[in-house]
Amino acid sequence: MKQVVAMLLALMLASCTHVRSSQGVSLDAEGTWLVLPLVNRTGTPQAGLRAAAIVESVLYRQGVTAVENYPETGNDGLLFEASSSANREKMDRWVQSQSARYVVSGVVHEWRYKTGVDGEPAVGVMLEIRELPSGKIVYSGTGARAGWARTSLSQTGQKVIDKLLAPVIR
Repeated sequence: MKQVVAMLLALMLASCTHVRSSQGVSLDAEGTWLVLPLVNRTGTPQAGLRAAAIVESVLYRQGVTAVENYPETGNDGLLFEASSSANREKMDRWVQSQSARYVVSGVVHEWRYKTGVDGEPAVGVMLEIRELPSGKIVYSGTGARAGWARTSLSQTGQKVIDKLLAPVIR
């Protein structure tokens, strides 16, 4: 019986989303929220763009009615790397030209299927929200999750991002 309980507990813990974030943050869903492509620190192409698309969806689901994505121009979407200094400067100029309340940015540090028999999805994301026009960080959080063998990478990413954003939007 003890072995069964231990096994069930291990399974529950394996499917948890681990989140560390700013405490006591409550941000207003009103006003425009900007979403920048997340910096991709993984070996997976376009992981930052994929995560940013999920951020946009989660913001809408949490009641934010005005969300603006950083616009892709030309072939930026194919090879975009949000960490390059030229692209960061372009994004900073775009943010300053907007009339918005918050800007969401961050880093994707894991976005892949693990190797092995089951190939479970693994996601690790850091998000930060800045208040505009001051640029002051009002929220920062990081989350990670390893999904089950039949779970998609996008679904796992959505769970992590939802756990990060849902508690802070009112």
